[in-house]
Amino acid sequence: MLSAEPAPKLPCPHFPHCVGCTLIGNPYGEQLRRKRERVREAFAQYPSLTTLQIPEVVGSPRAFGYRNQAKLVVRRARRGLLLGVYRPGTHQVVDIRQCPVHHPLITAVLAAVARILEQYEIPAYDERTHVGTLRYAVVRVSAWAKAVQVILVTRERSLPRAREVVRALTRVRGVRSVVQNINPDPGNVIFGAQFVPLTRETALVERIDFLKLKTHAGAFLQANVAVARKLYVQALQWAAPQSDALCVDLYCGVGALTFYLATHAKHVVGIEESPIAVADAKENVRLNGFHNVRFHCGRVTDTLPVVAQQLPRLEVLTLNPPRQGADAATRAAIVAAAPTRIVYISCDPTTLARDLDWFATHGYRTAHLQPFDLLPQTEHVECVVALAR
Repeated sequence: MLSAEPAPKLPCPHFPHCVGCTLIGNPYGEQLRRKRERVREAFAQYPSLTTLQIPEVVGSPRAFGYRNQAKLVVRRARRGLLLGVYRPGTHQVVDIRQCPVHHPLITAVLAAVARILEQYEIPAYDERTHVGTLRYAVVRVSAWAKAVQVILVTRERSLPRAREVVRALTRVRGVRSVVQNINPDPGNVIFGAQFVPLTRETALVERIDFLKLKTHAGAFLQANVAVARKLYVQALQWAAPQSDALCVDLYCGVGALTFYLATHAKHVVGIEESPIAVADAKENVRLNGFHNVRFHCGRVTDTLPVVAQQLPRLEVLTLNPPRQGADAATRAAIVAAAPTRIVYISCDPTTLARDLDWFATHGYRTAHLQPFDLLPQTEHVECVVALAR
C-alpha cells in the first residue's frame, strides 16, 4: 500500500512556522500508521463498530507536489508582500508560497503573482482595519492540462490597474484564466458569492481516469487527483450497480462519482447544493457523453425525498458530505429513501463513526471500510465505507 516517494532532507522551508502539515518530517509509513490509528480510535467509541476491521491506509503516489489548489491570504508586511496562512489564533501571516505539497506549477505561478502584485502596487486588505483591496490569492491547477487558474479575492468590485494585472498574469506560463471574486464580508471565509471572469477562459478541465471534469472557480474538486481516482474506483466496486440499477449520489459536486456509477447503472441522479458545481456537472454530462445522468441543485433534505418518490426503487445511494458529516435530517431522509446499499465517503473519521453508529440502529450494517491518504503530511484521512441494509 506504500507508494509515495521518500521525503527530501529538508521537507519544508516554512516548518515549523506553518502548522498546516503537522506530520511533515515523519517517515511516510509512520504517517499512514498514525492515520490508521486515528480511524481506529474514532470507531472504538461505538460498540456497533468495534468488530470492524481497520485495514491499512492506501497511500498516495506522491507525498509532495500533489495538491492542486492553494488558497493564500494576501498581507502587506515590512519585508514586503506575504502570500500565506494565518498562525492559529492570531492575525499574523506566515508566507508559504514555497509549500512543498503544492503542485510545482502552483509554486511557479505564486512567485509570478507576488511579483505582479508588487509591480502594480495592488493594496493588500488588512482584516484588522478593513482597509485595502486584495484579500486572498487562489491558484488552481489542472495537472492533466498543465493549466492554471488565478482567482483574486477582493473586498470590492474595483480592482486597481485590473487590465494591466490580468495582462501580466496571462503572460505567466500555464495561466489560462483569471477570475475575480468579491467578498465584502469580514471574517475568514475566503469566497464571496460573486465571481467575475477577467479572461475569455473561465474554467479548468482536469482528467481523472476516463473522465474530463470542467470546474469553474468556486466548484469543489478533490485536492489529490491521483488518490481521488483510487477512492472512486473503490466506491464503485462496493456500490456494485447492476445494469438495471437506479442510483442517487448526494453532495455530488461536479459529478465525478456520479459518472463512475453511471458506467454500470441504468440511471444516476446527482444532488448538490452549489449552483456553480451543478452547472459544471451538467456541462460534464455533455463533455463526457453520458445519457443516463441528471443533476438537481438543492439541499439534500429537500431534494432527496422528491427524487426518491419519483424512482420506482433505489439500489444504491452514495454520499460525500462536508467535514461535519450527515446531519440528523439528512440521515433520516436517506433511511426513508430505503436504498439497498449505501457507500459513504468521509473526510472526518469522528463524524463518520457517529453517522455509521446511527445507521446501525436504523437497519444498515457497516460491511466494509477502506481509509485513503488524500493529503500526505497532514492529519487528514479519507474513508470509503460500504453499508448494507
